[in-house]
Amino acid sequence: MSPEYKITLDEKPFEVEVRKLDEGGLLVVKVADQSFTMKPTPAEDGSWIVNDTTSDYSVKVLKRAGKAVVLEINGQEHEIEWERVKKQEIAKKSSSSSQTGPRVLGGIYPPMPGKITEVRVKIGDTVKAGQTVCILEAMKMFNELKTDIKGTVKEVNVEVGTMVNPTDVLVLIE
Repeated sequence: MSPEYKITLDEKPFEVEVRKLDEGGLLVVKVADQSFTMKPTPAEDGSWIVNDTTSDYSVKVLKRAGKAVVLEINGQEHEIEWERVKKQEIAKKSSSSSQTGPRVLGGIYPPMPGKITEVRVKIGDTVKAGQTVCILEAMKMFNELKTDIKGTVKEVNVEVGTMVNPTDVLVLIE
């Protein structure tokens, strides 16, 4: 399964599909009818160098709040809004959730609106069923949000201080 996203960049909407090409970190990114082969590599300063087989781009996340991200790409700031497109695969509804809509399989959702006070996983981590992935503060209580499945963390869409709602995918595990 390839992750698909709806992305808005400079007020222009794009549909984007990301597929892992090999174990060496190469990605195929399809935007509309064009495909790009890219390799992201972390830099020592916390930024990323993204090579598209012709050029290197310096990419740094300046700010992240829910689905809004401010990136610095080769010294220029760009604001991006993104959301993962929900596939036909729907996870079973959690009895502790007040959300009744469809869910992405492997997604961790908050049971109620609140603020993330701790994130205990990062992309690439292996998790086991029952493991706490983040802490949600809601109604003056701290709630451990746990995964029901074992797998690998593919997305972490929150950071400490992020305000979240029951429809937000906080962490995605595949």
